[in-house]
Amino acid sequence: MALILLITLVIAWGSYSLLPLIESYINPEALGEWVKKHGFGGISAFVLLSAIAAAIGLPRQLIALVAGYSFGLLVGLLLAISSISLGALLTFWFARFFARPWVQRHFPDAIKKIDSFIAEQPFLKILTIRFLPFGTNMLTNLAAGTTKLSATKFFSASFLGFLPQSALFVMAGNGFNINSNSQIILSVILLLFSALLALLIYKKHQHHPLR
Repeated sequence: MALILLITLVIAWGSYSLLPLIESYINPEALGEWVKKHGFGGISAFVLLSAIAAAIGLPRQLIALVAGYSFGLLVGLLLAISSISLGALLTFWFARFFARPWVQRHFPDAIKKIDSFIAEQPFLKILTIRFLPFGTNMLTNLAAGTTKLSATKFFSASFLGFLPQSALFVMAGNGFNINSNSQIILSVILLLFSALLALLIYKKHQHHPLR
């Protein structure tokens, strides 16, 4: 339990401390204005580029932070969760249609664990994996793509499972934007709560999948 709390705090601190570094390369306010100026085209471009970034391994927490800073709570959450979930689906499809033999050859243990874990109640099991605040998200996406899991269940479970943590990091990003320390602190507390909830769900099952 203590290890889970420590890992969660490290993730939160690391993600929050990286926002000033992101600002040196990306101007979140200018990004938000650009997207608003270009309407649906700007929104589509942001979601697509963020999805590609998530698909190749950019931490979803950073995408949520930037979205919260740039677009506020509600719009930021919608754009962040859409981007992150689509990114997971892109990796899933890549493994299923293009890289199945390569993934099976290089990650046989991960595939065996994922396949065994999601054999029953796959929606609930993917949801459980997504709740956890640590692990190898890309490896889970690749491994899941080689199983018989349907893309619809994978995407919908990922979307719901990513939602709590995405909301917390969007809230934190928005807190930086409006200089609200209380909002940032609240997001850390909620992140710890979601990690404990994930741990309870995870320990309910006997398998131990990679995320």
